[in-house]
Amino acid sequence: MINFRRVKAKTRFHDPTKNFELVEVESEKRYDPLTGRLVRVFPFRKFTFTRHDWTPFVEESRQRFCPFCPGVIEKAAPRFPEDFIPGGRLQVGQSVLIPNLNPYETHSAVVVMSPEHYLSMRDIEPSVMRDSLEVGLNYLKAVAEKDPDNAGYSSISWNYMPYAGGSLIHPHLQVISGSVPCNLDGEVAAAAAGYYDRNGRVYWDDLIEAEKGGERDLGSTGQIHWLVSFAPLAMGDVTAVIKGCSTIWDITPGHLEELARGLKKIIGYYDSINMPAFNMAMYFAGKENKGFCCTVRTVGRFTLFPLVGSDISNMQMLHHDPWTLCAPEDMAVELKKFIK
Repeated sequence: MINFRRVKAKTRFHDPTKNFELVEVESEKRYDPLTGRLVRVFPFRKFTFTRHDWTPFVEESRQRFCPFCPGVIEKAAPRFPEDFIPGGRLQVGQSVLIPNLNPYETHSAVVVMSPEHYLSMRDIEPSVMRDSLEVGLNYLKAVAEKDPDNAGYSSISWNYMPYAGGSLIHPHLQVISGSVPCNLDGEVAAAAAGYYDRNGRVYWDDLIEAEKGGERDLGSTGQIHWLVSFAPLAMGDVTAVIKGCSTIWDITPGHLEELARGLKKIIGYYDSINMPAFNMAMYFAGKENKGFCCTVRTVGRFTLFPLVGSDISNMQMLHHDPWTLCAPEDMAVELKKFIK
């Protein structure tokens, strides 16, 4: 049922690094097994990153106004209406959820993950991620109870550091809920429903079975199965499948604990290869969405060294063709060491 479709192409040219010897270089097009979305794998097999020092950026940011820091958040951060969130804010552990001053959905919130202004990848502990995800879920449940018309599609996302689109150094999550899905979310939900109608099975159950024991399989931690994504949206693309869950109501504290421990290992891998930033998204659907399964996806983000250039090019921005510089199977070899 699962089709891991890939199409390889060969390009011929005279290579100046090999005394203009005629060579063939291989590239590859892959198609997402669920959506059919095209992804390109470029032939930079030995691409490596220089260690990025965030210290100057962090120290400079400490001198500027940060609405999330202790002593400031109490005075400068917005509050929810009392009839929606009693007390105006939600908190789990040290993670605090507040309204987003610049909302991009009907319900839009920010989770200030920690009182610490900066957390390096090594300093991001599972407990911080677990509490941050839990308070985000609590908010989405409040939305679903009080405004069900705008609770059909929701997500919790993370832009770690400016290279990943983070507007502030202080670690925070974005939580949104609305009546219509984001483009990719809607595409995946529709494709999952179609797969279920055709096969009578949940796509992600079949995906795990098809990948089990293979070169991209990272194994399970309890109810969460980890896979290097066959058709990556960017470098370092890892998918966590939360088995048996499709809505916000299905996720338990145990799931969040397992998820946080696994994410710690993925982030450790990014740190080991000098990937300076990453994005994460946790996807949910409504009860009416057939064949859907909650997943969490993480991708690495970087600049094109030595120039401070973006990793988003015309291919993603204007052609909607994701690309990666490393084959998922090559990445999985190293990543398995961290998972195990």
